[in-house]
Amino acid sequence: MLDEVLNNPGLAKYLTHFKSDQIIFLEGDDSQDLYILVSGQVAIFKGDKKIRELTKNGALFGEVSFFLGSNRTASVRANDDVSVFRIPKEEITMFLGEFPDAAREITRHLALWLDENSQILYGLKEFCDQLPDAVILADRDGKILTWNSTAETLYGRSWQQMRNVNAAEIYKDPQAYKKFLKAVQNHYSIREKIFTIKHPEKGTRFISTSMTVLYDGHHNFQGVLALGRDVTRVKNLEKKYQRAGYWLIGALLLLGLLATAVLLAYPYISKDYQTQNLKQTVIQDYLTKDYFVLKSLLSEPLASGNRLKTSTIMKNFFDIQKQTARIYTGLVLLDQQRIVRDAYSILPEADISAMLGSSYAAIDFKGSETSLPKVLILYRTDKNHPMGKKGVEIAFELQQNEAFIGWLVFQMDLDQLKKNLGIDLEDLRKLQIEKP
Repeated sequence: MLDEVLNNPGLAKYLTHFKSDQIIFLEGDDSQDLYILVSGQVAIFKGDKKIRELTKNGALFGEVSFFLGSNRTASVRANDDVSVFRIPKEEITMFLGEFPDAAREITRHLALWLDENSQILYGLKEFCDQLPDAVILADRDGKILTWNSTAETLYGRSWQQMRNVNAAEIYKDPQAYKKFLKAVQNHYSIREKIFTIKHPEKGTRFISTSMTVLYDGHHNFQGVLALGRDVTRVKNLEKKYQRAGYWLIGALLLLGLLATAVLLAYPYISKDYQTQNLKQTVIQDYLTKDYFVLKSLLSEPLASGNRLKTSTIMKNFFDIQKQTARIYTGLVLLDQQRIVRDAYSILPEADISAMLGSSYAAIDFKGSETSLPKVLILYRTDKNHPMGKKGVEIAFELQQNEAFIGWLVFQMDLDQLKKNLGIDLEDLRKLQIEKP
């Protein structure tokens, strides 16, 4: 503030002193006096966080509560010995009339403060408009305070239409949104929940919504910040894959039963057909059928790292296998670097948790360049075989959109293969399933 204002002898009656570390006023107080810094420094806090310091003589503070008629929005503490002009709320009108220079300086201060904050808000809006997600800021009652241009496109409504409208009105099920909002308040932040909206032009859309609660310095709930993105295409694909999955599982069961019939009939087939070619045909049909079915179901969740989904698919696969002749003891999923990302086994001694994250990098993937399966020989330790038990596994490449994403590995049951088909390790090594 101008020196002549500070040095005006008439202001002496308003002069007040604070010692170092003394609190001038606290956030939440209902006092609305106005302060002008004469000497010293003060710190301004929101909660326990210092947001700025005032060091320049003539700096104004406490003005927000006075002009808005509200409680203090921040706390102010003296950094050292401080002198201020403290103008009581009820005397401010008289003060401004008696000291016009001070009135002009306060007006100038407020204009600069407004301009600075307008620039900040404009920059924040410009930043939010560049975000790919829809951003919604709502108050404690759910009324929309602001949203970005992406939100206008996503929800099909302009800012003028939605200003101060309750956010719940966007969704087809407002009660589900309100219930989610309460859950967010209890857990601070929740990611994520999918809601349906009725877009004015595009019809029903699925919106993935994440929320974070906003508190003031005293941990009072003030509102929520919500991010939304359109996942309609993904949800539609999930439904399509789910329908395809039911069909594939049915087909898998049917093919498995047919294969079982072949296995059961095998001992009675004429000796003229009990040849190496027949054994190769049976095992190749088994592996080909199971590989292509599992590939269609597992490629997407493996690529996205959805272990919950891959585990469920592998379990369902073995549930179906219970009704057919068993030739596998487990399945393993490897990424591009041959690291185990998921596994399933029907053997009680198998330690799946120990397998996760282990590497197949040192194992030789043997097989023809033109054939899909690669034969693996490895030794696994378990509680029954602390020195390691020899195992044979068959690995197939997995691709998504023609990009290599990893391997699907069948853990073979050699005892059952020998018993039912007379197939041994050498027979497996001769497998030839041509690449499509």
